[in-house]
Amino acid sequence: MFFFLVCHNPFGKALTKAIQHSLDNKIHELVVIDVLPTQTPKEISNILQQKWTTKNSPKSIIVLTDIIGATPSNGLHLWLSKTSVIYKGMAGINIPIFLSALSHKGDDLEGIFYKMKRASSNGMKELVS
Repeated sequence: MFFFLVCHNPFGKALTKAIQHSLDNKIHELVVIDVLPTQTPKEISNILQQKWTTKNSPKSIIVLTDIIGATPSNGLHLWLSKTSVIYKGMAGINIPIFLSALSHKGDDLEGIFYKMKRASSNGMKELVS
């Protein structure tokens, strides 16, 4: 399974570094696009198309973004609306969700997404004394 992470710069690369530290290896199935303040949704959509093609146009992918309605998310949605790729996605990406997704990269699309949803609710806990 390939994972496309589209976030505000430098969040995607920083999140990836944290996950690589946890997994102790490089993640070859991951495409990270850190969006600059000057980029438009159309530019992001074009970059996504290039990256998807470079990965041999996988039929299904997991897409992740930081904030729904922001430029990275809008570019991602624009690209998804123009392609036939089958996807599951989530906004509000954080380390528990991302780690869960990558730890189950061998599962099918639905299985990965189910584990991501579970991680989103179980990954945030109140710290009490």
